[in-house]
Amino acid sequence: MFHWDKSINAINIPASKVVHLFRSMRDVQLALPGVAGQLASAFLCQYQQTDGIATIAVFHLHKSRMLAFYCSDPKTVPTQKVDSMLDQGLNFVESMGFLMTDQDLHLLERSDQEMLWASLPLAAGLQDETTVAAAPAPEKKPDVRSEDKQAKPGGEPAPQTQLAPAAPAVPVKPARPNPVKTAPVKIVPEAVPAEDVADNVDDLLAAVEAMRNKRPGLRARKSPPSAQEIAQRQLQLCQTVGRILASL
Repeated sequence: MFHWDKSINAINIPASKVVHLFRSMRDVQLALPGVAGQLASAFLCQYQQTDGIATIAVFHLHKSRMLAFYCSDPKTVPTQKVDSMLDQGLNFVESMGFLMTDQDLHLLERSDQEMLWASLPLAAGLQDETTVAAAPAPEKKPDVRSEDKQAKPGGEPAPQTQLAPAAPAVPVKPARPNPVKTAPVKIVPEAVPAEDVADNVDDLLAAVEAMRNKRPGLRARKSPPSAQEIAQRQLQLCQTVGRILASL
């Protein structure tokens, strides 16, 4: 069970404490309670805390410029239950239409881990546009006229030299190039058959389903059956065989 914790706006931890990090492969149309539907991306993060491992799902709503942090219940679990809580988180995020991919943070160098973690909006949250101050406009300096610079010490302005008016320029008419007539070329778009579009969509859905099946899920991590479960299965098998023999 995951619930929206509106008191969280960032995960202020170093990259070395991140255990697992998943990210959505593409944006999906998402509508949260009280928020209009819009394109969003998803993250799933497990990180170390003092009392265990925390699991949190984050949805980045692009139009509203907000992050929605969904914490697991319980928020932290011991190390033995990390895989089970990871499966629950992936099922929760993928139930909303997202296809998640592992960022393999543990396979990167320490510097690359810090760079990847800092590039995501989870670490520091989203910056508010109103906090970015506009640069002040440069002040205009008053124009200093040449008459003021050439003023005499007594305060009288220096006499101005009158220039003879310049002769009017004779306008030159540019030569008109001969227009070259070209026949219009019509571009006819190629029609895409509807059958090809349907086949491409089916292939894409099949590829997505194959990628979902490749991800290790609950079946790969399921513990072996106990002795009591084995005894119950043997009893059911004996009863089934007995019914079959009695019907012969």
